[in-house]
Amino acid sequence: MPPRINLLAAIRRVQISSISKTGAVRAYDGAFQGCTTPRVGLVSRIGARPCQIRMNSTSSGSGEGKDGKDVADEARGPNQDQLSSVSEEAAETARILEKRCGEVGGPELEQGTPVGEILKRDKDALKNMPKVLRDQIASQNNGGSRSFSTSARLRQEEVQNMRAAQELTVEPSVAAVAEMIAAAESNVDPEIKQGYKFEPPTTKLPKTEHVKKRYEDIVEQFTKMLMKDGKLGLAQKNMNSILHHLRTSPPPAVNPMRPLLPGPPAPQLPLNPILYLTLIVDSVAPIIKIRQFKGMAGGGMTLPIPRPLKQRQRRRAAIKWILDASEKRKNSQFAVRVANELVAVAEGRSSVWERRSQIHKSGATARANIRYAVRK
Repeated sequence: MPPRINLLAAIRRVQISSISKTGAVRAYDGAFQGCTTPRVGLVSRIGARPCQIRMNSTSSGSGEGKDGKDVADEARGPNQDQLSSVSEEAAETARILEKRCGEVGGPELEQGTPVGEILKRDKDALKNMPKVLRDQIASQNNGGSRSFSTSARLRQEEVQNMRAAQELTVEPSVAAVAEMIAAAESNVDPEIKQGYKFEPPTTKLPKTEHVKKRYEDIVEQFTKMLMKDGKLGLAQKNMNSILHHLRTSPPPAVNPMRPLLPGPPAPQLPLNPILYLTLIVDSVAPIIKIRQFKGMAGGGMTLPIPRPLKQRQRRRAAIKWILDASEKRKNSQFAVRVANELVAVAEGRSSVWERRSQIHKSGATARANIRYAVRK
């Protein structure tokens, strides 16, 4: 029975010899020389081939230098591969931990002792210090040279004169702006009221531009007459419906016996519902009112005396008559009843005309009693 061969020992021998030699020939020779018997060498030679190919498959640049020599064989100096100082190690640790100088746990590289203080304390170090430090100290202690120059003082007066000349010369743009300001100030009217920067506007704003009085007088008065129980919003809604009805209704057929006040032609009235409403109200508004005075002529007899009315009083009486007449119409909506009554007044079909004519007849009859009112 043939003896057992230790293949692991042969492979280890090949690996050890391949470190000291380079190339396929050295590995082969080392493997062959390490065997004691021809049989063992044969087996080692056969087993060394795959291991040798795997280990020597690296590039030539990784194991050799520029001159073809092994990097491992080069001699190293005595100061190479030394450990870093404590401060450098702390700085490297802080860099890895992303700490900055001055933070808690960070390096304190700036807290070292200056070289000048060490040299002042240690006389031996002062004698043996490098030549570079000696030259630096000698240049600082040189008493023959001065650290400043007096050449700048010679031109001090000249520089001051140049600055004064620059202040006197004004740029053209600045001068133009100054002239514009002076011209604007000269054109200011001395009669401008105190507190106004510019002259107040001469034209007055229209009345409708006021936020609290932006509606026409007739519209506002008619709306207040429509209001019940203080519901102004509902009254404004009804007024809007009335104006919409006047705008969309056909032109009125005006009765020549009961004409409206002078204004635009009848076909153009629906185009302006506010003017349409104004003409209707002012046409049936009474001019006078009859007041009863007791004992004016003596005794207990009552005398009717006509009194003139202002515009607002006349319109109030006309609106009241129109609203009273609209209550007799058969319609469920209040705004529609009032709008139909206004159209009837424009066409001369309303009973409001009769009330107006009746008051005017009474005033014409009682006009002789005006003298008693003047006497009083």
